[in-house]
Amino acid sequence: MAGMFIGEHTFKVDGKGRVSIPADFRRELEEGDPLAAQSGRPRMVIVYGHDKQKQLIVHTYDGYRRLAADIAALPRGSEKRKIMERMILNRARPTEVDADGRLVLPQPLRDKIELDGTAYFAGLGETFEIWKPETHAAVDAAVTEKWLEEQGDDFDPLSLLDDMGV
Repeated sequence: MAGMFIGEHTFKVDGKGRVSIPADFRRELEEGDPLAAQSGRPRMVIVYGHDKQKQLIVHTYDGYRRLAADIAALPRGSEKRKIMERMILNRARPTEVDADGRLVLPQPLRDKIELDGTAYFAGLGETFEIWKPETHAAVDAAVTEKWLEEQGDDFDPLSLLDDMGV
């Protein structure tokens, strides 16, 4: 199973919305698309979500298909399914890596996250996110500071695994 997007990267976005995809992320995208070996251009799905979402969430092609199957497995007509269909299935855009290892972000997606000259890539395991760097820094600082205040100065993030019985 593909899905080890880790680390952080920052790349320039050109006037046409082209941005290089980190090489290690491209390898994961290739592993997550069964047709990538034939085409040389791995597919992915960008979820741009609700209006308040400040980042783009990028799934491998297979990862998104699994997510869509999980949504389809919810009871037909249930509130959870309706919301997930609207926020994840309806507000998504399939695309592929271009021949130069770049992603072309259409203007509406760049406008949504206020992306101008630089994109910040945040690896999150099964997915990665694309942010305006300043927005990511502000959101990350707010979340981290609040969490650390609640946990104390000697907090070890690995201790969260203990809560899961791991």
